[in-house]
Formats: sequence, structure tokens, C-alpha cells
Amino acid sequence: MLAKQRQSLILDGLDRDGEVTVAGLAKRLAVTDETIRRDLAKLAERGRLVRTHGGAVRPTATDEPPFAQRQSSHASEKHRIGRAAAQLVSAGEVIAIDASTTGLEVARQLPEFPKDCPVTVVSNGLDAVRWLADRTDVKVVCTGGEFDAAGACFVGPLAEASLRQFAFQKAFVSCAALDTTRGPSEASLSHAAIKRTFLAMADEAWLVADSSKFGHRSGCYFAALNDFTGLVTDQPPMPEDTLRISEAGLTVHYAIPPA
Repeated sequence: MLAKQRQSLILDGLDRDGEVTVAGLAKRLAVTDETIRRDLAKLAERGRLVRTHGGAVRPTATDEPPFAQRQSSHASEKHRIGRAAAQLVSAGEVIAIDASTTGLEVARQLPEFPKDCPVTVVSNGLDAVRWLADRTDVKVVCTGGEFDAAGACFVGPLAEASLRQFAFQKAFVSCAALDTTRGPSEASLSHAAIKRTFLAMADEAWLVADSSKFGHRSGCYFAALNDFTGLVTDQPPMPEDTLRISEAGLTVHYAIPPA
């Protein structure tokens, strides 16, 4: 059994029972305790669970890893995804970039635009706004709102109302987890709500998510797959996920590293 499959079954157990044990999982999945501990460590790193003595429990909204910790996770994959997504932006467009670590990579790698035809970027992410602040070919708009220190972002009714003032040609949105049956999800209601607003105000919605997100679920679903125009990821997912993405009609860009 592949690691992704084991980890998906671990999360299924958490959804069903609220907690799992190393010994119980090792027996059910016919692997060693050490293999289960490695799986739990990887899932904890992505914020999918919280380690306990001898097992794990489901995370609460406050258990989401802080921005800096998430930024270092799968950094090379996010860098490639950001570069591929940034190439989809054309001069003169008004675009939205969410406060995710992958969204930050999109902001970092936006190409140069003509000074007389700048791109307008609206974001609820503090780091994305800071990164773009000195560019003369990009107009930067920060949503404002309630500041979430762990996520280095703005959320809540004021941030959502700010987004509703715009008509975006493209929105780039990531997720904490991606279940291709039910859609992408986030760890908290406030993060899920602002991502729904990004999607509602965009002509094209692009999901930017590395392959580690596939086959997992977080606390709050915020969209269906067919709410998106396309997906930018680092490698093809499992065949069943690839089929569901195709059936949803998404255009897919794989940011595969050069040979």
C-alpha cells in the first residue's frame, strides 16, 4: 500500500472516531509502528492531525500550522507551481491572490508588465502585499479586515466586503486539503469563507495546490471542483483523482521540474 493510501485511511479513521492510535493503525494496515509514526508525522506537518502520546487526534481551527512553518513544507513544489501560475497572468488584468504559502509564490514570480499597463493584485495575505509593494508595474490592494496572526492574513466580514468591490479576471486560491470527491477544504470557517468570496468575484478561478494535498480533508469545504477553471499542481495525482478532475472539466497545468 502506498503512503498516500495509508494516510488517506488514517484520516478516514480520524473523521470517523476522532482519534487513532499507532498500535491500532499498525494492526489494521498491516505495517510497522514506525511506518505509522512516519505517516502521522507527515500528516501533522501538513496540519491534518495533532500528534498525541501513542496516536493522533483531529485538529481544531487553532491547530493549523503557522504560516512560516507551512511555507517551508514542500517549498520546491510550491515554487514551481507559483511560477507556472504566474505565467497565466496578462498585463492590465485585475487578479486576486489568497493568503496561502502557494499564493505567495504566485505573487513572487509574477513577470514584469508594461508600466503603462500594470496588473492590479488584490490579496488578503500580508506577505504577498509586502512582497509586491515596491513593484512599479503592479498595483497592490490589501483587503484589510481582522488580522489572523498565525496565517499572516486578513479574514472576516470586512475582508470579504473588500473583495466584493472587485471584478477579477483571475483568482489564485490554494487549500489545506483536496478531496477530489467533495472539493478543497480549509482548517477554519473564516479561511473557507474568504476563499468562497475570491471564487465568487472571479471570471477564472485557479486552484494552486501541491500534490501532498490530494486525498486529504480539513475542517471546512469551501468549493466543488467544478467551481474552478483549472488546477496548477506539481505532478499527476492518483488515477482516480485524475479522472474526477477531468470529469469536472478543469484545465490542468503540471509544474514538473526540468529533467
